[in-house]
Amino acid sequence: MARQTVAKSASTLTRDFIAKQSATSSPLTLISYLPGVVTAGSDPLGQSSTSMSMRGLQQSEIGFTYEDFPFADSINYTPYTQTIVDTDNIASITVNQGAPDISSPVYNDVGGLIKISLRHARQEFGGTANFSFGSKALQREFIRIDSGEIGHSGIKAFASFSSTTNDQWRGSGQFRKYHVDAEIRKDWTQNTSLGLIFSYDNWEQSNYRNMTLTSWKDYGISHNYNKSYYPGNTNWVGLNRYERRSTVILLPFRAKLFDGLDFKLTPSFAQYHEYYLGGTTLSNTNSYMGTQPAGNLNLPGIYSATNGGTAAAESINPVPQDAFFINSGLIWKKGNNILRFGQTYQYIHLFEQIFYTGVALDGSVSNVEGKYPITLSDGQRYMTLNQNFTHQMNSFYLDDTLKLLGGRLALNAGLKYIMIDRTMVNDTPGAIRYAGGSYSQPLPQFSASYQISKNDQIFIDATTAYRAPESVEAYGQLWSPHSNQPASNFVKMDGEYAIGEEIGFRHYGLVNVSLSLFNYNITNNQVQTYVLLGNEAIPEPLQNGGKTLRGVDVELGMRPWHHFSPYVSAQYLHATMDNNYSAENAAGQTVVLPTAGKTAVQSPHFVAAVGISYDNGTYFGNFYFNYVSSQYSTFMNDEKIPGYEQANVTLGYRMHPIGFLKYPQLQINVTNIGNNNYLSGPSSVTANAHTYDGVTGHAPLYTVNGGIAVVASLSTGF
Repeated sequence: MARQTVAKSASTLTRDFIAKQSATSSPLTLISYLPGVVTAGSDPLGQSSTSMSMRGLQQSEIGFTYEDFPFADSINYTPYTQTIVDTDNIASITVNQGAPDISSPVYNDVGGLIKISLRHARQEFGGTANFSFGSKALQREFIRIDSGEIGHSGIKAFASFSSTTNDQWRGSGQFRKYHVDAEIRKDWTQNTSLGLIFSYDNWEQSNYRNMTLTSWKDYGISHNYNKSYYPGNTNWVGLNRYERRSTVILLPFRAKLFDGLDFKLTPSFAQYHEYYLGGTTLSNTNSYMGTQPAGNLNLPGIYSATNGGTAAAESINPVPQDAFFINSGLIWKKGNNILRFGQTYQYIHLFEQIFYTGVALDGSVSNVEGKYPITLSDGQRYMTLNQNFTHQMNSFYLDDTLKLLGGRLALNAGLKYIMIDRTMVNDTPGAIRYAGGSYSQPLPQFSASYQISKNDQIFIDATTAYRAPESVEAYGQLWSPHSNQPASNFVKMDGEYAIGEEIGFRHYGLVNVSLSLFNYNITNNQVQTYVLLGNEAIPEPLQNGGKTLRGVDVELGMRPWHHFSPYVSAQYLHATMDNNYSAENAAGQTVVLPTAGKTAVQSPHFVAAVGISYDNGTYFGNFYFNYVSSQYSTFMNDEKIPGYEQANVTLGYRMHPIGFLKYPQLQINVTNIGNNNYLSGPSSVTANAHTYDGVTGHAPLYTVNGGIAVVASLSTGF
């Protein structure tokens, strides 16, 4: 438990803790022990996509920053934390469980903020290397070289590379990832520096098959895509994949303008290329492009001749995205007063399509980037989605902190103002062509903390937060190739707005204690459901009225005693929906579902973690146990998943230096030592799972985790 002084709930994972976890872990899996955090992983290695919630608020309601850069997808707010930086290069992860940071350059932090800090270039020449092997044919290699200060120039740099491959833990298929991190920086003084931070990630994996509660009960972990291909098999794992390539460049600049006045500026550029790939079937006689019949498609002849004009095809949903971002701020310190002013600008362009390509006899496809697509009879590419999206955001903040009573009392008040403009042009025939939205919101906040003694503090905060509607699909219609009716309905949404209050107490000593009580009231709450197009579950937001969340967090940690350090965190949460939900029945009539007062989705009443670590400098290890109680996945509370528990163990040994190798160490991480298979959380929710008053039920989808994973790592500094 790192010491915290901010007037809000906060927990920090230090480099020492991170280094003792599996090298395959993502930041989201690392924070799963902290108060209020619930992570829903899809494999015990922590490699594949992972989602989370915190204090009953979804991942898309939480802000994520990396060195002052908002790295989550700025439209659907998915963070992809495993792509931004290698775990070996993380210095710390700080979680603000509820209150937003007024200076943070995000605009969706209704449920708090997660900040990842880079392990910067070292002052001396050296490096680190890590080689890991383990379950599911895991192989991971990582190497980092630090230049140290070059001459007496104040310039230093580092570069690292990692390669990871393993089999999917459930079903068939593989995971593969290459990653590069680099930094070069020039320090003039302690407060004046200029840096260049670079990140590149290339990630490919086979998809895990969508799992409903029924399929889980019937098949368990055997409900997977097929291992082998035969002509027409759209459930072959090779046709259902995900690819992502991302490039991020940051230019952080810090300067001391004169005594008491500091300036910061961080321009950045990010480019993301995603490909959602799924197997489907197309027909010459019954395929549509929006509202229009597609006519005779240029399908592979071998299928057209033998299968009545139908063919298996690869559905390709590329989502290329370019994002430019600039964050600037001034900090003026005068006596016992700190005044801050800042501005953030962001521009995003996204061009999303869904097109198709033919499948060969062996299941292979020629190209996923659209070089050899299935076409209409006139040679035009056959597409069921063709939309262009732009986003611009401006925000300004001003806050002031006044310290009184010799610095023991700190009072803070501030105001943030957000302005967002979004435009969508959908060229799919028959679709609503123009859509978008403009949003503006003032966000005041106040906090106070009082240092009772050197080791005791109390604090209160009252904050507001805002989130523009998530997902491109909040502005556009989706279409299936098998129907001339839209698969999703366009409903104009307002932004989500939250008012939150916290009161907390901290004590640091032999036993560290952090306790906080919280209350949130949210209007225009939005959650994520899905539209199923073939094998692809496309996210779609739902707006379900108001939401109230109340609870308590507690965190206990003991300083090392005879090399042992126990730790406990827990949360009790009471989260309810404030309004009834309106839905349509089969006859097109509006039916009011009685959801007011029901437990909110993804809001387990109780979450706890217990751990103990040991480190005498030579031998080290830890044991951690997580428990998450049951979670509802529908507004009507007619379906939920049971609670689950998981335990992880680390054992390690540090050797004496061997030549130029500095303290080589051997480490073994065992995840899910009980080999428990379980539904780790909803990946999408619905209004009702069972028919109610003529409103057809829709099954939520779930993330499945489980199986035991053993990872052995040999690492060293040099």
